[in-house]
Amino acid sequence: MTKPKSFMAALGLGLAALLTLLLASCGGGSTVASSGGGVGTGGTGMSFGTVTGFGSVVVDGTPYNSASPQYFAGNDQGEATLTAATAVQLGNQLRIQLDAQGTPSMVLIEPELMGAVANLSSTGFSVNGVPVQVNTNPAAGPVTYYSGLTDYAGLSPGMQVEVHGAYGVNSNGQGYIQATLIEQLPPSNPVTRITGVISHLQAASGTFQIGTTTVQIGAATSVVPSGLSLANGQLVNVWSNVPVTASGITAGVVRIRTLQGVSGPVQVGGLVSMLSGSRFQVSGVTIDASAPALASTVQGLTLGEYVVVLGQADASTGVVTASSIRAYATQPAQVELRGTITGYVSPSNFLVRGVLVDASAPGVTFNGGSAASLGNGVFVDILGHVGSGNGNVVTASSVTVLPQAPDGGTVDYQGMVSALNTANGTFTLTWQKEGTTSTSQVTLAPNVVFSNGAAAQLINGANVEIEATNTSSGLTAYSVSFRGVGSGDGGSGGSSSTLETKGVIYNLTSTSFQVNALTIQINGVSPNSGTLANGVTVEVTFTPSGSQNLAKEISIDR
Repeated sequence: MTKPKSFMAALGLGLAALLTLLLASCGGGSTVASSGGGVGTGGTGMSFGTVTGFGSVVVDGTPYNSASPQYFAGNDQGEATLTAATAVQLGNQLRIQLDAQGTPSMVLIEPELMGAVANLSSTGFSVNGVPVQVNTNPAAGPVTYYSGLTDYAGLSPGMQVEVHGAYGVNSNGQGYIQATLIEQLPPSNPVTRITGVISHLQAASGTFQIGTTTVQIGAATSVVPSGLSLANGQLVNVWSNVPVTASGITAGVVRIRTLQGVSGPVQVGGLVSMLSGSRFQVSGVTIDASAPALASTVQGLTLGEYVVVLGQADASTGVVTASSIRAYATQPAQVELRGTITGYVSPSNFLVRGVLVDASAPGVTFNGGSAASLGNGVFVDILGHVGSGNGNVVTASSVTVLPQAPDGGTVDYQGMVSALNTANGTFTLTWQKEGTTSTSQVTLAPNVVFSNGAAAQLINGANVEIEATNTSSGLTAYSVSFRGVGSGDGGSGGSSSTLETKGVIYNLTSTSFQVNALTIQINGVSPNSGTLANGVTVEVTFTPSGSQNLAKEISIDR
């Protein structure tokens, strides 16, 4: 994949010429046991947790503005490299840094594990020696979501996967990950990740252990945050682009899970561990829950329970003084998706912010429209849950159809660029809404990032997908992705329609593959770039023909 680049850095545009971002958060919160306070009420702060929705970014039920921050994720070149906002997926584990106004300034996508599936059984598996458990119970935490897999049954020994999840400790004192996202990776994946508690640290030899896996550190290893030293008992995330060997892992980066240096409000979501009196840990962060208003909540806590803690961090110790605790056991978070539809195939198969949605289940409630109102470019507000039968689908319980995107809403549009003005960072986007052509004026945000291509490829006639904030004067785009296939006909769904979808390939054979619960017949079509393989992300245009979906164009994301 081409490393995303800042448009202004690449072309030298003046940021002052660009419109100011409209900072709008969408979504809902939750009622919690509380003694006052909360994230985003002032000062700098931090949030750790699981992505449970979009339209902003929703973390454990709390919405954060998705337009304001810079986004970082690991690849084969580094543990935290600049990426697009659209790289965030449902079930990701995020570290969100908040500015003095409580607005996100930085988002780090932080997988717990990357590597080969081992010890696969009916109850779990391991990656790099760390046990992984899946969750199908909303009361026990975010339900495990799958990307590039239908569900748990799609896993196989040796398969390369990326696992996001909450760190826990079982009754035997063994660390494990309760998965919130399991994504199949290409077999050629060169990156290794491992998360766990440091033990048997040997400074002289430069080694420590996570479970039974030995981690080697050296002069080239970076320890983050800088200025902190490794110690036994710390929860760490290790990144490496060197293959795992029988002797262990050579660390490129070791990131310590700590709030030392953070002095503002924080939100931490994860599993309870190290419970003793009114103190416990969540995701390696020590929580002081001694506030009298929290006494009954603390008495009801159990090891391994998923909770969301709000509080204030002590910069010198990293300890969070809790002001509220919400347990998923009593208030589980629903999946919230607010935005425009793309990849519309039918009411049972369409995308909102890259998440596959099924709105055809019995009992789904429609407001402001019906299933017949759905189509590409339509703005919807969806509540639902990860499907019990298919773990790669969100089954909608309610769908609100809006006549147009609201002011401040997050939109996702695919279309053609024209009237590009590089001096002002503006262009016109021509896109489709239910087969009808629309145009919008687009202004590039100061933090815009390009993916699947370089900034210089933004020219008149370019085929792009943007994520943007809708305003009264047009769209402010903070993510621009170059598309490798032509547009479909708007998702009218007829037998002669050209439809499209984008996702991770699985169950590849010589004649077909699956993506987003669709079986695509390759139909003799060669990809525009790269080679088809399980775990790669593709864009596909296809034509339904009887019971088959015949590929017309296939493009592999770079």
